[in-house]
Amino acid sequence: MGKLKLFNEGDVILTNPAEGFWGIAVVLSEREKTENYHPMCHIAITPIISRHKIEFNELKIEDLKPLKFERVYALKNIDEFTKTETSIGVYTRKNKENFEVIGSINPKAVYDGPLPFEPRHDLEIKWPLCGEPTKLLGREAYITWKKLKTKTEN
Repeated sequence: MGKLKLFNEGDVILTNPAEGFWGIAVVLSEREKTENYHPMCHIAITPIISRHKIEFNELKIEDLKPLKFERVYALKNIDEFTKTETSIGVYTRKNKENFEVIGSINPKAVYDGPLPFEPRHDLEIKWPLCGEPTKLLGREAYITWKKLKTKTEN
């Protein structure tokens, strides 16, 4: 088996979050392997969803922003509530699913805020630890797109 490719800061990733649908994610940062951690990166899932394989030249850099979506929380003994979240997560840089990297951009055009790697409670902004990017990377964008489409059709 060949050496596993790593995601690099600025990579524009073609995702396939559902059969017949493609999306775009962007690597916002990268960090080399440390004593305690694999090489890691922050990946932003954008709201872009298409029924065809997206080419880099079709993208408008200004449209590449992290998806904002409503997450529903249903906890015991608490009324269900929603919270708006930004779709940025901390992932390993290992591209085990062989996602196609279709281009490279300055990631600050996508998100220019803090990108801490540890989700410490004392930080104002923290991002979830998501592990390895799986085949369904970008699924939240597809679900959000589908909800919006259903709303506009009714």
